Amino acid sequence: MFFIGTYNHSLDEKSRVIMPSKLREQLGTKVYINLGLDKCLAVYPVETFEKIVAKMSSQNSNDPKVRAYKRTFFANSYQCEIDKQGRIQLTKESLEKCLIKKDVVIIGADDKIEIWDRERYKTLEEENELAYEENAANLIFGE
Repeated sequence: MFFIGTYNHSLDEKSRVIMPSKLREQLGTKVYINLGLDKCLAVYPVETFEKIVAKMSSQNSNDPKVRAYKRTFFANSYQCEIDKQGRIQLTKESLEKCLIKKDVVIIGADDKIEIWDRERYKTLEEENELAYEENAANLIFGE
């Protein structure tokens, strides 16, 4: 399963956001949310999150880097049900850590969905577009 597309939404007064219907169809009724990389929120289907947890469980917990990553990952993860209106609840703490205000961009990002502050995403996307061809040559085509 993979997610694609870009959608603009806004948080309501209770820090809920509507998940786009095209993405929601793939998610099921429960998701896991945690801190994504680059200061976004990552939204995972249950099955994908469970695979990540299984992979992390096989890592050497004697390694301080593994322990630190797992500690941060699990401390900043939570399960959320998608309500009847298609909304998910975002925590105040997660919004603050990801610098998310009211207006957000929701993007499909392969095996997960990312939620970004709209202004931050706009800046990041401009940077990414400048490097798109070079990244394609290096990452996809191995040049």
